[in-house]
Amino acid sequence: MVSGLVVPGDETIVEFGPGTGPFTRELARVLAVPSCYLGVERNPEFVRMLRQKFHGLRFAEGSAEDARRYISAEGRGKVKAVVWGLPFASLPPSVQDRIIETLDALVGPGAEFRTFQYVHAYGLPTAIRFRHRMAAVFGPHRRHAVVFRNFPPAFVLRWAR
Repeated sequence: MVSGLVVPGDETIVEFGPGTGPFTRELARVLAVPSCYLGVERNPEFVRMLRQKFHGLRFAEGSAEDARRYISAEGRGKVKAVVWGLPFASLPPSVQDRIIETLDALVGPGAEFRTFQYVHAYGLPTAIRFRHRMAAVFGPHRRHAVVFRNFPPAFVLRWAR
């Protein structure tokens, strides 16, 4: 998910749904400046745990749909990348659409969006719908090789502008 990701200190990386922090840990290792990170997490217990675990990283408690407001409140600039650790195939279409609208506003030229898709769920109607909606807004995605070390196995999907 974070392989090859470079975020200059004056730009921002946003993580939607850091949860307990597996991607956050990897992001913290590759960031030149920890203050360029903003995690957006709905679960208040996870937010408390993440703040204790990852000193120097910023976390907002709330929905990915409100990410623009959180970025502004943190005084952060241009978004270089958005990493999404949520299983989008499980989200209702209306939520998918609102998050895609948010991504459209955040991911400008030279920026990218990365997420994962479980192999077994790749063909689900909600997953197909999400990829089609993303393609309409961002163009085609790049699907990386299956990560078999993940359980269940998953693809990393990437859209770039």
